[in-house]
Amino acid sequence: MTLKKDILIPRPSHLNLAIGLALGTFSIASPVMAADDAQQNDAQTETVSVYASRMDAQKASGAVAVSTVSLEEIEKRQGSNVTDLIRHLPNVSVIGGGRDVAQSVTIRGLSSDNGRVVQLVDGTRQNFSVGHRSSLFIDPELLSSVEVVRGPSSTLWGSGALGGVFAQNTKSASDFLSGTETLGGYVKQGFNSNNNASRTSGAVFGRTETVDWLVQSYYHDSDDNQLGNGKTLSDSSNREKGGFAKVTYTPSLDHQWTFIARQGELDDMSPSNPSIKEPSGFYPSVYRETRDQSLSVAYDYRPATNWIDISSQLYWNNTEMEEHRVVPQERDNNETQTLGFSITNTSSLKELDIITGLDLYRDSYETIRDDSSKPGERPAGQDANAENVGVFGQINMPVSEQLQWQAGVRFDAYKGEDNRPTSMDGDSRDHAWSPSTALTWNATEQLALTASYREAFRAPSLEEMYASGTHFITRMGINRFVPNPDLKAEHSANKELAITYQFTPTSYFDNAYVDVRLFRNDVDDFIDMNVDFMGGTTTRENVQDAKLEGVELSLHHQLGGFTNNLSYSQTEGKDKETGSYLENIPAHKFVAETDYALATLPVSVGGRVSHYADQDDTNDANTYDGYILWDLYASYSPNGDWDGVKFDLAIDNLTDEQYTQAWAQVASPGRDIKFNVRYQF
Repeated sequence: MTLKKDILIPRPSHLNLAIGLALGTFSIASPVMAADDAQQNDAQTETVSVYASRMDAQKASGAVAVSTVSLEEIEKRQGSNVTDLIRHLPNVSVIGGGRDVAQSVTIRGLSSDNGRVVQLVDGTRQNFSVGHRSSLFIDPELLSSVEVVRGPSSTLWGSGALGGVFAQNTKSASDFLSGTETLGGYVKQGFNSNNNASRTSGAVFGRTETVDWLVQSYYHDSDDNQLGNGKTLSDSSNREKGGFAKVTYTPSLDHQWTFIARQGELDDMSPSNPSIKEPSGFYPSVYRETRDQSLSVAYDYRPATNWIDISSQLYWNNTEMEEHRVVPQERDNNETQTLGFSITNTSSLKELDIITGLDLYRDSYETIRDDSSKPGERPAGQDANAENVGVFGQINMPVSEQLQWQAGVRFDAYKGEDNRPTSMDGDSRDHAWSPSTALTWNATEQLALTASYREAFRAPSLEEMYASGTHFITRMGINRFVPNPDLKAEHSANKELAITYQFTPTSYFDNAYVDVRLFRNDVDDFIDMNVDFMGGTTTRENVQDAKLEGVELSLHHQLGGFTNNLSYSQTEGKDKETGSYLENIPAHKFVAETDYALATLPVSVGGRVSHYADQDDTNDANTYDGYILWDLYASYSPNGDWDGVKFDLAIDNLTDEQYTQAWAQVASPGRDIKFNVRYQF
């Protein structure tokens, strides 16, 4: 870690260099554009965004594992939370327990709860992070797809992508309209048996030759969750509402503008730490109001040249969480604002693909802690900023007829600053390089083997660096936070081997493949909370070097109306120095799923069984029992007089299993019957 006098955030000249590197291919292409104006083709009518082009770049190589949950799958699963849509994916798990407001996404043992997974909505970073609180605020009803990148991905996504990327994409009018349809809408009503939830949503949408627009809203209300043992999980009810508007303007084949405004409100009552079983004197009941807002404008420029395919985006996110501690009558406030800009360009030159880009974003983090009931016995309020500048490039090129090579590198410079007048802490400045490389050998037309190496980093959060005030009080006295602006970034280095076999279609299957991945991710300078009970202090420190190893096996089979998927995944994590087990490592998981779409009726049915093994890899006597979950779902879209109506039925945890996820203190919900009716006009 360097001192304030060291210049690690680019000076104007450095910033100009970064921009020049990112835009270099743009200027080279200028003379080519005029010569290629007549070569416009139909492929350029596709909608491409910053999010899509980077994700496409990740999918282009077998070195990166990317799972996609489609709109059809989202509708089938009828998730009440976005985590319901992805928990079945290999080495993707949900931690935090049975309350939605405590949940976070874990990929290969690294969690979004502490910023080790990048979360995106329509390509914009979601950087809100407050201890024990979820940062998953978008309702599944707004989503057209969810994509999960498993494994370190900082070359394209920057700070935080140690475990991977969790990306959510919202709907457009084209998701509802087909053929020559130009205007429509829908209303939808759903019910959940477990918590008596009522879920209402609706939208209107339309399109012309140049404009695609959609306005969508939702309102949900639920009681407390019921567990598999018949008991009620106290303080787990919530109420949420919100919506968004999206307008895409395409004045010509070369230019496209997309404007998005989104707002969500979530009200709930839960313990101040919602991941514990029930409120207590130390964790009192809290009435929490969360307001999540986002504005973005994206511009895509795709002229008739292979040199230019530009995607740019300017965005603003604001998440404010107000908390009313009921018994002590104290009111807290947490607010995070992110202002960001991204630009990328993709050049395709015969068999050579080059993607370059620039990321800029600034986080503002402010908290207010009310200690009026017991002055001096609460954490102190915070007021801090973080700035990040990143420039990156990636190339895909053939080495021979059978060998494909990918290489990329990213440079990030970042700064943290404590703005409190009483602060004695200087600015925290540092930088990071994130290289990656992969070599794919296409041994046959069906068999491909890929070896890859990827590095990633996570800059320390503002809360980790600048937390101060009282942490807790015991008989031994007051334990206080000690700021540590000299925290180093966490760094990971991932080695991975992937084997993919695509079967030739036969009478036994129309499409089938198997994908096997072995990985080892070494993470250095883990940031952890060091609690000194004797000294009465709590400090975040770089205390651990970790080793995460695992395997992922996926098998896909499709024949006629049948689709079958099998997956097995495991991750094991240890401290490299002491050999002790890491916490929050998910249990080994086996998932089998089958769908069948009837050829004679507009009906589809399916089911999934998920087996979670015992989690015994802990450092104490506390272990977690395994469990099996059965889920069923069915859809029916009648024709004739009922045209436009769609019925969806899903049953989660069919056997009403009483279970607690590994590392959670709170059990998860029991059986839940979900019934939804939608009418589209």
